[in-house]
Amino acid sequence: MTTALVTGASRGIGRALAQTLASYGHDVVLVARDADALSRVGRELGNRYGVKVSALPADLAARDDLTVVAEAAATADILVNNAGAALGAPFSRTAWDGDRNNENSMLALNVTAPTRLIHAALPRMRERGFGRILNIGSVAGTGPVWAASTYGPSKAYLLGLTQSLALSSEIRASNVRLTCLVLGHAVSEFHEKAGLPPSPRMLTLPTRFVADTAVRAIHRRRPPIVYIPGVRYKVLNFLLAHVPGGLTRIPGLVTDLSIVEK
Repeated sequence: MTTALVTGASRGIGRALAQTLASYGHDVVLVARDADALSRVGRELGNRYGVKVSALPADLAARDDLTVVAEAAATADILVNNAGAALGAPFSRTAWDGDRNNENSMLALNVTAPTRLIHAALPRMRERGFGRILNIGSVAGTGPVWAASTYGPSKAYLLGLTQSLALSSEIRASNVRLTCLVLGHAVSEFHEKAGLPPSPRMLTLPTRFVADTAVRAIHRRRPPIVYIPGVRYKVLNFLLAHVPGGLTRIPGLVTDLSIVEK
């Protein structure tokens, strides 16, 4: 029986990904800060799909907790780096330290945590001769969708890391594959937690659609290095990557947090 470890699994995309992985017959390790929510999700998945589900409450922005999760990731056949955060204020006005809503914690969660978990999982996956790593990126990582924010750059890093590792000779010669899901707006509590306006309806994808198509993609014999769900985001991703910078000033398409704050 293969095991999938999913971070940020208590709600939203993470919960949907865990559910889809369980429906494929994988045992699942659920990681998030909310222990009660993890227990509820674990019972639901175990009862519905008959797989083994373990809850691992942890704050991935905390070094000691991250070390514990890294030990678990080293034994996983599938690693899903879903946990992430954003800040609803421009970089010049955010706090660096303090409560959880600060730059230091956000970068620890968006950059350090997935890198650490991949670093723990990758060698063991190669030794066992199989592994899948799914990193949840963002269309914000392909262009300044949220201007004046470090969220987009943090997702650009995750996309670049996925590509760098996936294209390396040692990974291409193995049966380990890395995929970055370049996600846009989906139904979740992400924007509310970040203090941002709700997602535009025309750009919002159903959570289960995103989860089902992403999990299907990593189960291919040759999973894509970059996976973009839905035609609308394939088009948007192309435009952000190839159209001149004037596109970043189109109202409704991008958000300039420094203007929002004025």
